Amino acid sequence: MNYDRLESKIQQAVTHMTPDVLDSVLADCKEQKGKIAMTDTKKRNPWKRRVAGIAAALVLLVTGVFGAQRYTAGAVASTISLDVNPSVEIQVNQKEDVLAVNPLNDDGKIVVGDMDFRGSSLDVTVNALIGSMLRNGYLSELNNSILVSVDGKNTSELQARLSEEIAKLLRTSAFDGAVLSQTVAENSDLQAKADAYGITLGKAQLISRIIEKNPLHTFEELAPLTINQLNLMCQSGNLALEQVDSTGSASDKAYIGSEKAKSIALKHASLSASEIAQFEWEMDFEHGVMVYDIEFTCGGYEYDYEINARSGEVIQADRERDNDDDDDYDDNDDDDAVSSGSGSFVISAADAKAAALKHAGLSASQISQYECQKDYENGKAVYEIEFKYNGYEYSYDIDAATGKVAAYDREHDDDAVSANTGTSSSAISAADAKAAALKHAGLSASQISRYEFCKDYENGKTIYEIEFMYNGYEYSYDIDAANGNILHAERELDD
Repeated sequence: MNYDRLESKIQQAVTHMTPDVLDSVLADCKEQKGKIAMTDTKKRNPWKRRVAGIAAALVLLVTGVFGAQRYTAGAVASTISLDVNPSVEIQVNQKEDVLAVNPLNDDGKIVVGDMDFRGSSLDVTVNALIGSMLRNGYLSELNNSILVSVDGKNTSELQARLSEEIAKLLRTSAFDGAVLSQTVAENSDLQAKADAYGITLGKAQLISRIIEKNPLHTFEELAPLTINQLNLMCQSGNLALEQVDSTGSASDKAYIGSEKAKSIALKHASLSASEIAQFEWEMDFEHGVMVYDIEFTCGGYEYDYEINARSGEVIQADRERDNDDDDDYDDNDDDDAVSSGSGSFVISAADAKAAALKHAGLSASQISQYECQKDYENGKAVYEIEFKYNGYEYSYDIDAATGKVAAYDREHDDDAVSANTGTSSSAISAADAKAAALKHAGLSASQISRYEFCKDYENGKTIYEIEFMYNGYEYSYDIDAANGNILHAERELDD
């Protein structure tokens, strides 16, 4: 609207606001010589009208500016999320004044408490929340990692600044913190998962990136883990996550440590550190617990251990021929032939059994379902021995010429039956068990193939054993028939 039109509108408004009182004024006026006495008025100065128009325009302009400022002050410009195990979201305007702080889970509610941050600066709010996490023990020398996620305007700059500030706050006298930081983008699928598990979109995005690197994991099993546990998996496993910045080292002080895990594995294998080569380790999440996954080679064999990261229990142990190491084999060995020396069964089956039990640290009275048979492996005579103990299945290959352990394996016994076999009833249906398995895998019934199902007993419980295929992977589940809990879950490439 130009100036002339604006002035015309203002004049019309003023005219309409003037009351029509002419008749009343004439009645009150005295007649003088038959004429009404009127006072001469001067012509209006046109500049006054222009000034009035300009003033009105300024009023409209100022009103619009203040209205826009009020709107901007109340609009969310960025969302910052902090994840440790507590998950908290902070919403700020473009001036970084806090509009809202939203705890997303029970731990987050404890951190926020009764503090009202509305109108506070972002820096003050972050300081207060980090302080509360420290006071409540969520951040400590045992659990020192935090994830900072930022979306909205100037995300990269804000991410870097907050990451640096929080790292300074976590340089305490007791420990140094580890900070993961990233920018996030809207994603409806990830947001739905975040809402379902009471975590931020930032943590959901971090988990999805870990699964991209290690598809054997599922979102459901990783969602309850703390950021420190996820950080340990990333750092020890050298998982280079794109677009995730990291400072500091995740604390492993809540666990036995890689050196202790190494010594446990070597003791179990009856080896010393000087005998082994190609030693590797990483922390992972298996069987519902954090584990040290340890690998090394010795004497032409490859050893693979999973050690409970808290208790030091040997959860799984494997030993097999290292096909990549030809130097440890005798040039005269012929894998397709059996020589009179190496192919002879020199020791007895009883001696082989004794060797296996000694290695397992068990006595004959402790084990059950013992089996032994003769076979040949790589041109050598071996005793293949299997037995069960305390929910585990043991498998051994004992060199029939020397009595040495040629290969062994220990794993959870899915077919174990306790004395109470069959006493557990089925509270859920087979359809419910299938639904539980599919939910855990994040799949629908229409996506899978080769679905198989059977009912069995394990440790006195009725279980549903479920298997199916999807996208080149084989999924296996044991579902507790009494309550629908997942007792065992496994995903591996379909050979």
